[in-house]
Amino acid sequence: MKKAQQRIDKILESVCTRIQDEVGGLIGATFILSDLRRQFISKEDAFEQLSGKQVVVKIDITGDVEGQGCLLLEMRDAIRLGGTLIMLPENMLDEVISAEKYDEDTEDSYGEIANIIAGSYTKVFEEMSPENCRFVRKTQELILPLKVDIGSDEPVPDQLYYQIVTGMILNGRELGDLVVLLPAAPFGLEEDEPTVVAETEVSAKQEHAVTGKAVDSDKTEPAVVAPPVNATPDFDVKKHRKRVDALLESCRQKIGVEMGALLGVEVALSDQECRLVSKEDYFMDEASGKQILAHMDVVGEVQGNGYLFVGLKDAIYIGGTLIMLPAGELEKVVIDEAFGDDTEDAYGEIANIVSGVYSAIFEEQYVKKIRFVKTGIEQVLPLKVDTDSDAPMPNQFYYMSSSTLNIGGKTMGKMQMLFPAVMLQLDGILQQEAEQPPVQQPEEKKAAPSVDKAESAEPQTFDVLVVSNDALETEKIMAVLERRHLSAKVLSFKENVTDYLPGEVKAVLLVMSDVNEKAFALAIKINAACSLPLIAAGPRWTRSKVITAVKYGVNDILLTPATRDDIGEKIEHLSVKLAA
Repeated sequence: MKKAQQRIDKILESVCTRIQDEVGGLIGATFILSDLRRQFISKEDAFEQLSGKQVVVKIDITGDVEGQGCLLLEMRDAIRLGGTLIMLPENMLDEVISAEKYDEDTEDSYGEIANIIAGSYTKVFEEMSPENCRFVRKTQELILPLKVDIGSDEPVPDQLYYQIVTGMILNGRELGDLVVLLPAAPFGLEEDEPTVVAETEVSAKQEHAVTGKAVDSDKTEPAVVAPPVNATPDFDVKKHRKRVDALLESCRQKIGVEMGALLGVEVALSDQECRLVSKEDYFMDEASGKQILAHMDVVGEVQGNGYLFVGLKDAIYIGGTLIMLPAGELEKVVIDEAFGDDTEDAYGEIANIVSGVYSAIFEEQYVKKIRFVKTGIEQVLPLKVDTDSDAPMPNQFYYMSSSTLNIGGKTMGKMQMLFPAVMLQLDGILQQEAEQPPVQQPEEKKAAPSVDKAESAEPQTFDVLVVSNDALETEKIMAVLERRHLSAKVLSFKENVTDYLPGEVKAVLLVMSDVNEKAFALAIKINAACSLPLIAAGPRWTRSKVITAVKYGVNDILLTPATRDDIGEKIEHLSVKLAA
């Protein structure tokens, strides 16, 4: 198999060169394929990686090698390539792309390009492959990747594929990816040593909160972690999250295009980040300065609300640009933060555009048909928001899509859309984090501090398990435990906590550098493994974080940075429990 793969890879490099030359010659433009990537992939994973409407061209492989494959291209790129072939003027081409007008003429012209690509495969394989095979372009159609029935034979059979992906550059403009799926088995590509398909997970940013008073709570019954509201026996939160992220990526791209068309300048949203946040963490950490909030009702098969946040100055700039304020006057109203009636109305039109984009994409591509209706706009001062109230939105977890806004080359602040996590069936993310297997690291890379004793001298049994990602606080805690003659073992967040629970352990200390969703996920995991007293130590505790911690099995709270007396008081209280 390895030799077969090496041979195919060499052939594919030549195919890419030929496609560049032949497609460029056909459309009369500079066409470059870049960043060639190849991997084994299932049908399900291949279509999950795609976002937005795609044009799929079915390809029959005939001769000594027989099978079915396909060519995939985002619809907007297919329109641009087809429009370039029929020599549409640049301004008209931009309008057609913005309107996503994939009409009969465009379809025919892109079909010619797909013919050229299939022909390039045929010619190169005839020249270089020991087996005779031809690549024949068949039908083409528009598809929504997230609605593809994986178990069916449409648009291609459910089997293992060798995926070829290249970036495209047309006359210096970067387009999306050109994707080709070749059936693996007919080419002798059996995945004995599979190529790992990289899965890009949205990394959770460290979350901060405003300091609040902590409370103690004695444990009477072990807390039971309820399954996510939307959970079903076969519901996969991880896969569903990937699908939602793909939809939000499509929304990001289309919002930039639609806003740009209305404002008459180039608009781009970049650096999109999608992750779970609490109401408190959003207003205390994420929201920067005065915000303009556009409320959106969600209607259809799911009911709820969405919340679009943009900085006050950015909203003024957007509204002022729409009503064509002179540059000097626009600069002044932004500095003065003058969000007058005219500017507010103008920004409201932009919020309508955003809600329209979310409606179009979610109604068409989401698992349930829903629409977003802008209902009102208000100014919000984040640090004055009462996080326990329902204003301006309920106190719950949200899934946030956050992007940096650029208008006419000017970098602005963030545009952030918040969806109730329950509404999008993403309320199981915390539980999912808790159930993920630990990542084992070499001993020398472990982050947790070691006890001032040789490892061989550690007792085989110990009283307290300390799970930590804060070395400084752990050193102080270990010193206090030692003075009270309590033996302890320290683990990092990345080690497998459940290997040591319950054993002979009498209590667990969870020492956090930041009180966030990853820390809560670890608390869930500890609580599920045992019913031992659990103390959580961390900075910037607030009332809602304490309530959440108690919900997930924490019995006592230690505010850090802590003095030795603070730690001693908690340990003394713990010692009484252990002696009881």
